[in-house]
Amino acid sequence: MRTIGRLLILLVIVLGAALVAVSFVDLGRFGPQIEAAAQKATGRSLKIEGPLHIGISLVPELVAEKVRFANASWGTRPDMVTADRLGLKIAVLPLLKGKVALKQVTLKGADIYIETDRSGKGNWEFGTAAPAQAAPAEGGGMALAGVPDVSITDLKVAYRDGKTQKVTQANFKRVDIAAKGAGLHATVEGDVNGSTVAFDSDVLQSANEISLKNAALTVSGTSAKGDLTVGLGGPKPSIVGALSSPKLDLTPLAAGGSSKGGKGKGGPVFSRDPLPLDQLNAANADVTISVASLTFGKIELTDVKLPIKLNNGALDAPVSMAYLGTPIRVGLTANGGSRSVGLDAKTASLNIGKLFTDLDVTNLLQARADIAAKLKGQGRSLHDIASSLSGETNLAVGEGTINSKMFAIVSNDLAKAIIPTGQSGETAKLVCALSAFEFRGGVGTSKALAVETDSLVTTGSGTINLGSEQIDLLLKPKPKNASLASLAFPIRVSGPLSAPSAGIDKEGAALGLATAAGGVALTGGVGVLLPLMSTGNEGAAGSGGCARLAASAAQESGGVTGAVKGVGSAVGGAAEGAAKGVGGAVESIGKGIGGLFGK
Repeated sequence: MRTIGRLLILLVIVLGAALVAVSFVDLGRFGPQIEAAAQKATGRSLKIEGPLHIGISLVPELVAEKVRFANASWGTRPDMVTADRLGLKIAVLPLLKGKVALKQVTLKGADIYIETDRSGKGNWEFGTAAPAQAAPAEGGGMALAGVPDVSITDLKVAYRDGKTQKVTQANFKRVDIAAKGAGLHATVEGDVNGSTVAFDSDVLQSANEISLKNAALTVSGTSAKGDLTVGLGGPKPSIVGALSSPKLDLTPLAAGGSSKGGKGKGGPVFSRDPLPLDQLNAANADVTISVASLTFGKIELTDVKLPIKLNNGALDAPVSMAYLGTPIRVGLTANGGSRSVGLDAKTASLNIGKLFTDLDVTNLLQARADIAAKLKGQGRSLHDIASSLSGETNLAVGEGTINSKMFAIVSNDLAKAIIPTGQSGETAKLVCALSAFEFRGGVGTSKALAVETDSLVTTGSGTINLGSEQIDLLLKPKPKNASLASLAFPIRVSGPLSAPSAGIDKEGAALGLATAAGGVALTGGVGVLLPLMSTGNEGAAGSGGCARLAASAAQESGGVTGAVKGVGSAVGGAAEGAAKGVGGAVESIGKGIGGLFGK
């Protein structure tokens, strides 16, 4: 026994000495053969400018330093990959059977440049012999057992889109993949386009499934965690799981965004760029996302719950959230096959004054509103969908304050008449505003349109054409003060959605269409006018002001109920100048509308 022990010790010493000796052997003379093999396999040059040697380890490690791999001939820089050091640890026993089994890959100081040309061809496509097909693991799925440990430090990765010329840059301090139990553990630390990114998760495999357990993702201080399972056994991947986040900030995602819509006055509002609706057929999903606080710019939404169900291209995503404590429910549907999109949204007593201010649309309004919309459209782009839109929108704005400049439609005297005694000369008391539009083929027709302040009632009618992106509304104001009734006349709001204009409708005024009694008839109470929403006391639609406006408007015939004097003289002079004031206010609102669509 002692003799056998001594022989084993001697063998270990000899093998150890052999490994040390081999580590000093310069394998550079094999460099040309390796480079030639790479050239034959890929059609591109591989240069090993530093030493090529065996590293000191119980597991042999082949080390190459100062490695360069050429880019495609059409590429924008000479090298696709450069690396300071590449190490490959190889298992010894499989070598005795003529097989190569990687145990570990180490990479240091690598710079990888991935790009496409204008046609979408990638520089990773070599155009040589077809790649060998990997043998499937038992059960048809990929095998994690054969994945070597990976240790990467100081990695730079860039992706350049040849069509848009946009470059995405990532820098990773470390990327580690190591065996853990029956699976792997993956860790990533770095930044993407300057935003800090970190990822940590256990990766498990069972039959035809790959699972991320205890996964944690952090981007620019925003974190999410949860479990996801990807099924690979069916005709398309399936994703099941749940993710939660205490705080999610989407503001950085809007930075650097581009739109082909016109940026000038009157330019397009809805993008003509194709929407990736066909991607809904790429996988099935049943995932629930929960976010305690979701921010976008100045907007903060709380208690966001987003269950996503995607089945054979059909998406159903009923979202619930709250803004300043007010619940909002939005049902989103889409179908990749028919390229259709649906929206079913409802909220009551929403602080739209604060919302418009946070969205940088306007600060002219301070009020709460009930909002409901049920719309559906289809097409390849946002413009196509808007052009085919059908459904209804309802709006009821309750009591609040409104900037008087929006209603300086006749003269400064009327503007003053709008302001209650003792209040600021800049604001008027808003009693109620009602709006109901029915959309068919992208054209919205007003079914109810009325605004009442403490000194003015304005009703209206007209259309909003989302296909041509034009608006055409006729507003009929009526001062409550009888002494100013002769100054009432119709105002037409028309032009492109992004920059509408307002002016006196001279033809209508000349024909005596100015109303002294509240404009077009509204045919019922709030519940009839706004069928999509509840008219309970908890919402703006149930307030006394809106109930009175609907009731009084329903009693009007829509014609002139009294003699209107001095209309002709009112059309010129001071009235014309006042109408310009309305135009400015409407233009500001138009710009805000454009801003909502990324303009």
